[in-house]
Amino acid sequence: MRILTYVFETSLSFSCPVTDHSFVLRCLPKSANTQTVMDAQIFTSPRASLAEQEDGFGNRIIVGYLPQEHGSFNFYTTGHVMVACDLAGETPCHPMFVQPTRLTGATAEMATFAREVVGAVGGCALAQGTGEGGNLPRCAGGGGVLAQVRALCEAVHARFSYVPGATSTATTAAEAFGCETGVCQDYAHVMISLCRSLGIPARYVTGLMVGHGATHAWVEVHDGRRWCGFDPTNNNEIDDRYMMFATGRDFEDCPIECGIFRGAAVQTQEVSASLGDATSQNQPDQYLTF
Repeated sequence: MRILTYVFETSLSFSCPVTDHSFVLRCLPKSANTQTVMDAQIFTSPRASLAEQEDGFGNRIIVGYLPQEHGSFNFYTTGHVMVACDLAGETPCHPMFVQPTRLTGATAEMATFAREVVGAVGGCALAQGTGEGGNLPRCAGGGGVLAQVRALCEAVHARFSYVPGATSTATTAAEAFGCETGVCQDYAHVMISLCRSLGIPARYVTGLMVGHGATHAWVEVHDGRRWCGFDPTNNNEIDDRYMMFATGRDFEDCPIECGIFRGAAVQTQEVSASLGDATSQNQPDQYLTF
C-alpha cells in the first residue's frame, strides 16, 4: 500500500481568441477496487463555472463553460490517493468489455497472433460467468487467464517500438499492429484487441505512473473475479506505482480533456505531471513538460 501525491496541469493556447468554450475534463482520480481518493482539488484559469458529474463508466468528470473571450485555458489538479493493488476486492464486469470498438477491432492476423501467444501457456476454455449486465463469456479459471494475459503483455512489448509521433489518437489497434510502432495508447489498444479476440474482457485505463512526467495508458483484464492491470508499454503488472484517472472501452471513452468553442483558432497543448510516493522520504517525482 502506498499514498501517492499527484500534480497535473494542462495549458491550452489558441491562435486567436475564442468564446463559448464548453469542456469536459477527466483529470480527477476515482476511487476503485485498487485505490481510494483521499483528497483532490481542481483549479482553472480563467475561472470557469464547474460542475462535477459521473460518466457511464464511473469516471469523475468536470464539466464547465467559459462564455467570455479568452486566448488560453489552463486547468490544474492536485491531491492524494491511497493505492493498494494487493487488497483489491471482487468487482463485476460488463459484457461490453468483450466487444470490439472502432479503435480495438482485431484483424484475422491479430487473432492468430493472440492464439499463438497463449498457446504456449494453455488454451482459453470459455465459460459462462454472470457479470453486471447479464451473461459474460470469459475464460474459466482466473489463474489461467492471467498467465495468458501476461504472455500477451510480454508479446506486445517485444513486438512494438515506442515512437512518439508515429501515430495519433485516431490510430486503430489494427493500424498500430501493422506498423509495430506507437505510444502507450497504441500498446494498450493492441493488447485490448488481442485479449478480446480470445474472449477475455479488457478495458482501457488512463492515469499516471510514478517517475513519469506525462499521462500514461495501460490495460485491465477481468479474470472472472476482479480487474487486474497490465502495462504493455513497460511490460509490467500494475502495482502501487500507478494511479488511475479513468477507464473505458478505449481511448475515446476517457480522454483527459475535450471541448468545443466558437472561433477559428488553432489549439496547441502543453501538459505537465508529477506523481510521487508520499509514504517515502525519497520521492521519485519528475515534473516534465512536453
